[in-house]
Amino acid sequence: MGFCENLKRARQCIGLTQQQIADSLGITKSTYCGYETGKRQPDIPKLRRLALLLCTSADELLGLTGDEPECTVSPREYEQIMLFRQFSPDSQRLLRLVFEEEKSRSRSQKQSHPASESVAYLRIAMQPVGCDAGVYLGPDGFRTALVRRDALPEDAHFGLPVCGPNLEPRFRAGDVLVVSRQTPQPGQAGVFLRGWTGSVHLMGYGELISLNPSEPSLPIDGEVRPCGTIVGVLSKEDLLS
Repeated sequence: MGFCENLKRARQCIGLTQQQIADSLGITKSTYCGYETGKRQPDIPKLRRLALLLCTSADELLGLTGDEPECTVSPREYEQIMLFRQFSPDSQRLLRLVFEEEKSRSRSQKQSHPASESVAYLRIAMQPVGCDAGVYLGPDGFRTALVRRDALPEDAHFGLPVCGPNLEPRFRAGDVLVVSRQTPQPGQAGVFLRGWTGSVHLMGYGELISLNPSEPSLPIDGEVRPCGTIVGVLSKEDLLS
């Protein structure tokens, strides 16, 4: 993956717009757009500034690490990182001590679980999908749960509980949909976002097809973006907490 694609992906991962990045760099939006389309290249100082803004490294943006940059920073985490950088060294040192204590406590809890090798942690949305028009999938809309490891696909990213009959007959109330990071292909069921509101549909050609035959399809417009592909279903017995 080249610089243009890496730059665009890193920006989208933290939820910033092209205008916001351009403003932070002190350049016009059209100049920044040129970076993402390959028509322009940033100089070294701007490349370093881009890496700082996007919580990544210049090597990752340039594709020099050998691996694709992993999208691990949510918009809320990005905000917290930038806030942390504004604190004094003494305040940062105090916060690091808190982080280390919490990390130790979390590690102790995992080690104390009697069957740690047979379980895994999965982020699960706190609101179910299928009861209304959508479900909130913002960074603070999830809880962490223990699930049976052998029931969890390797590429699982998060879980989405189902309620109501709106996703029948494919998915039923009580199911927990396992969603990967992959973009749904035509014919695949996936989660789609409008803002932070998510819904489940089949990917079509220029439209989102309802899983419920009684509901109409929706056109794909510029406000809708794919969030992931449904790669499995967990039952109540697969959830341990």
